[in-house]
Amino acid sequence: MKLIYRYKLIIIIILGLISLISITKSFLDAQNLSFDFHFSPAKLVAEGINHYQYILDGKHDHSPDDKLMYDQNGNYAQGLFVALIPFTWFGWENAKFFWSIINIALGFIIPFALCKKFKLDNFKTFLILSIFLSSTIFRIHIGYGQHTLILLIFLILPFLKKNFSNIALSGIVYFKYNIGYGLFLYFLSLKNLRYILLSFLPLIFGWLSYCYITNTNLITNILEPLRVILYWNSEENHFPVTLFNLLDYLKLNMFITLVLPILVNFYFIFKIKKIDDDLKKLSLLCLSILCFTPHQLHDYVLLIPLLVYSLKNFQYLISLINLILIFYFFYFLRFLSFIFNYQPWEFPYGSLGYMNNFIIILIFVLNIVFVKNSKKIKYFKKI
Repeated sequence: MKLIYRYKLIIIIILGLISLISITKSFLDAQNLSFDFHFSPAKLVAEGINHYQYILDGKHDHSPDDKLMYDQNGNYAQGLFVALIPFTWFGWENAKFFWSIINIALGFIIPFALCKKFKLDNFKTFLILSIFLSSTIFRIHIGYGQHTLILLIFLILPFLKKNFSNIALSGIVYFKYNIGYGLFLYFLSLKNLRYILLSFLPLIFGWLSYCYITNTNLITNILEPLRVILYWNSEENHFPVTLFNLLDYLKLNMFITLVLPILVNFYFIFKIKKIDDDLKKLSLLCLSILCFTPHQLHDYVLLIPLLVYSLKNFQYLISLINLILIFYFFYFLRFLSFIFNYQPWEFPYGSLGYMNNFIIILIFVLNIVFVKNSKKIKYFKKI
């Protein structure tokens, strides 16, 4: 028994040091980079300027007079930029500092909250924290100043506890469309109008606040986020690829190629809702989001629930398969980038993008099949 404790202590020390190095690296990167932290669009909004119209007028041209920094392209819902206004009070350097601290804290809070809710022991909780905090995905997310972690905390709220405030706050995830749509489809599959209406409150409040601050027409502003997304896609293909991009070769209507993946996802989410295990349900929901819409590498923080589920149920073969494929995204992609001289932001595009999307869909299908064919396993009911 003492030998086991000794080995555990060695593992804790080694993984703790690796995680500390990773956290430090991500924090320092954030002070130098934070390219994706949408500080400058929020600053325009704070000054009463409609940043969507600023972009649509062609003013985000990277010239010396451009008020938007880097590729902060403003292609999110109104509420995100309203929520970021307090950071503009501190200036760019201080804002980067506070934003990175918040994101690093969330890197601890989200895995810990899931482990506590679903009753993992202390050692497995430590392993999950170490695996995530030492991952390339974590460092990219923090270093680039991304928003997915802060949205993920709201996505998981209804699975931690279903109450009025959690359902309402979960709608904050709608600010980022390629993630929020999954929660909307889940609430839709439940046929619960109350949940849907409550979850729309942050979206509506953000829209009204944005229009009030920028003195923008309410009706005009509704479609401006979508117009900005289409604007950037017409200027240059900013969207990472999915297997559904192959439909383009069939010369199908663009509407079909956009809507078909969402309809397919809705079918799976309708099946997922019947699972009794909330952790498994959340894991599959996050996987489905990653499968059917374009995502950059930092969005793979959505694999955290699957990581928790797999270590909790490590005795099953599917959990081992999950962990191998999670490690592919968390660590091995960076290894490949050194070998083939790729930058991390290049992985969602081209042949590598197709391969990554195929792997995510493979994980999703394997887990769905596992659920459907696990009659003897007490954690699941047949779908």
